Amino acid sequence: MSNTASSPMDNVIPCADEPIHLAGSVQQHGFYLMLDPPFERVIAASENAERFLGIPLKLILNSRLADLFEREVIFSLKRVHPDVCETTPSVELNTPVTFLGIFSIHGEAFSIVSHCVGLQRVLEFEVQNRLVPAEMMNGVITNFVSTIGSLRSERELCHALALQIAAITSFDRIMVYSFDDAGVGTVLAEVNNGKLPSYLHLRFPGTDIPAQARRLYTINTVRIIPDVYYTPSPLVAAPNTLSTHEIDLSYSTLRSVSPVHVEYMRNMGTKSSFSVSILVNGKLWGLVSGHHAEPHSVPYLIRSACDMLARLASTQINNFQTTARLEEMVHLHATQREVLTQLAAEPDHMNGLLQQLGKVQQIANAGGVALVVDGNVFMHGEVPSAASIAEIATWVSGRSKEGEVFASSAMGREPEWADREEVLATASGVLSMSISSVLDRYVMWFRPEIVRTVRWAGEPEKIVGQDRRLHPRGSFAEWKETVRGQAEPWSKTEVESANDFRAALTTIGLRKAEEAVELGEARFQRLTESLPVKIFLADDEGRLTYTNDQWLHAGLPLTGRWFETSILSDEDRELCRERWMESTQHNRPFEAEVLTHDGRGDRDRWNIVRAVPFQRAGASRAGWVGTFVDLTESKEREAAMRVNEKLALTGRMTSVIAHEINNPLEAITNLMYLLRNEVQQTEGSACTYIGMVESELERISGITKQTLRWNRENSDLAEQFSGIAMVEDVLRLFAGKIRNRHIHVETIGDREVSFHGILGQLRQILANLVSNGIDAAPVGGQLTIRLFEGDGLRGFSVTDNGAGIPAELQGRLFQPFISTKGDLGNGLGLYISKEIAERHGGTIHVESTPGVGTTMTVELPEETVLS
Repeated sequence: MSNTASSPMDNVIPCADEPIHLAGSVQQHGFYLMLDPPFERVIAASENAERFLGIPLKLILNSRLADLFEREVIFSLKRVHPDVCETTPSVELNTPVTFLGIFSIHGEAFSIVSHCVGLQRVLEFEVQNRLVPAEMMNGVITNFVSTIGSLRSERELCHALALQIAAITSFDRIMVYSFDDAGVGTVLAEVNNGKLPSYLHLRFPGTDIPAQARRLYTINTVRIIPDVYYTPSPLVAAPNTLSTHEIDLSYSTLRSVSPVHVEYMRNMGTKSSFSVSILVNGKLWGLVSGHHAEPHSVPYLIRSACDMLARLASTQINNFQTTARLEEMVHLHATQREVLTQLAAEPDHMNGLLQQLGKVQQIANAGGVALVVDGNVFMHGEVPSAASIAEIATWVSGRSKEGEVFASSAMGREPEWADREEVLATASGVLSMSISSVLDRYVMWFRPEIVRTVRWAGEPEKIVGQDRRLHPRGSFAEWKETVRGQAEPWSKTEVESANDFRAALTTIGLRKAEEAVELGEARFQRLTESLPVKIFLADDEGRLTYTNDQWLHAGLPLTGRWFETSILSDEDRELCRERWMESTQHNRPFEAEVLTHDGRGDRDRWNIVRAVPFQRAGASRAGWVGTFVDLTESKEREAAMRVNEKLALTGRMTSVIAHEINNPLEAITNLMYLLRNEVQQTEGSACTYIGMVESELERISGITKQTLRWNRENSDLAEQFSGIAMVEDVLRLFAGKIRNRHIHVETIGDREVSFHGILGQLRQILANLVSNGIDAAPVGGQLTIRLFEGDGLRGFSVTDNGAGIPAELQGRLFQPFISTKGDLGNGLGLYISKEIAERHGGTIHVESTPGVGTTMTVELPEETVLS
């Protein structure tokens, strides 16, 4: 670079040149160790390691890891495969961060994470100010998954994401913002407790995040700065090993903060920050950014949960973008196909193009269009003057490559047009293409100027300090800028549509134009084939005109009316036919929930069918694009939740009813006692009858008292209890049913065995198995209950001599809504029993032989740890 210029910006050190990944130090909320390739000795450490370990730094360096930590820490590291570190020093090719666990070191809890730098392995120990139950984080993620399905826009999604992350991190301000192509960030959602200023809807210039920082946000998606006023802890290497200034900290969770960013945070008035990257198709779409007025730390597991939430949000954002692009592509493709089809029927296709300029305008959703043919200008819509169009065509031809489409949505930034207000009024956006490689022929689309006020978080400029370095702006107060000379940006799909149209027009002869249409259709098909849902196109009668592979694999028809398929029930076919007629008549979207079955024995699947019309040029309807989306798993989860709620409510109601029945039972018993005294002097069978009544009353009273006891025992606390007592309780409950069916019940095995768990829940499993066995056994049949213990397991089994269970049903027996009793069962007893057994760390399985009988076995550990 020449040094002859005397600009005040000469010798200024730009932020983009700062090697922030080679910081050479870490923050103070943890310490850093680097191990040699065998992962046995420490070859580098952060200076603050001696404070956390209570060992001088010079003794830490070159020490064996086994001499510094307890065995459980060493064992956790050995679980990482020794060959995991690549031979190349490239960060992008190495294994990302691995969470090893949370351990107590000198009485203080630390999370330990690991990653590779070349052949070396790094351990980072981070102080945990509180412990976070994993199930709480699982609940957060599960709830967010159920929430995002009901959101309809990126802004709604960002707001939901900000609310969820604010709730689990407790930052004073959580912002979600997205980046445009220039790197400018716009705050789409914010949750703020009022301690920090609001930046909602404000913009942050792209220079706030230089290129090397964007790279780190892409490969290391979570970043926290608990206290911006920390003192960096330098990295120190063992003698004759390596230079600490060359240690790549790209994947480090403790990496020290750039001085420029420290100043940026202080100017913003925040003492702590946190960020999670939102990556869409591998590119940085946006960030979740948290700030706090005071130092604030967030445990590693919560940050990991935030990262998972952001990944879920990025998937949904990609779905939104793909859906919007698909709808736009369908519309533009239909318009383009209509234009090209009519051109194919014209002897002179250029003359046909002139006649259809109104439709050509819609190929790129433009405000106006012009056709330049050998110096003559033909126009339609809102366009500049003919002379200005010819001038723009000449200017564009000098800047675009042959065969490429020129696109600009900010002609006001070009020096040649910045002062041409009469041109910018209708042509601030220009999309232009040459349709001849020999002649001066162009199709040009125009968009008008949109004058708008942009609100920035501070004036978007950096200050040159006395140290000749760029410094961040000192104020983040709202700063407004009026933007002129810009139009609505051309979307990628619109540019591709123009490029496809150019390809069609520049082909030789009408056959080439027709091939271009087919190419567009192929691109449309490739896009639909890449989507994970069943997609179809249909006309107003519902006749299929296109289906993707997912549709074919689902066994749906390829021809005819889509709703006349045999995998739909008669009722659903009629429902879809009626709604389809209503939708086509009123030109409104179609939606219906249907149950599909393929006749191969698989369970039926719930699907939601949606279809929307797409238009030709001139607003006439060209057809319908629809999707089949499988709702089965979602509905099963909802049904299981409802059943669990009903079971809990039933338990409470049963307790109340049993209590209310017990009072009049006591009164009746007393009256029967008095009646016995009155009639015992008489002869006859009256006393015998009274005795039978008292016996039945005693049995009913026993059942009500047992019900009350069972409800009290169904708590969340595990206890040790007798197995034979549990069996006797259950048999007492079913005594009447057993007597009526003349079932012979035998209890065998170890009568001394005891169980550890929630008595009410394990008794519920046994009661369900006994009830099923009684129903399965024939009248006068056999039911055997076995208690057993051995090999570290305890359990019970119930065997009946019924008809047995078909082999094809045994594999699905524990799925919800699968029943062997037909309409007499709801198919949830074994499903709930399996959940209870697994919650106790046990298993339940079935052995059945048709014509012989069935054995259901429950195996439990000796000591239950409830999950």
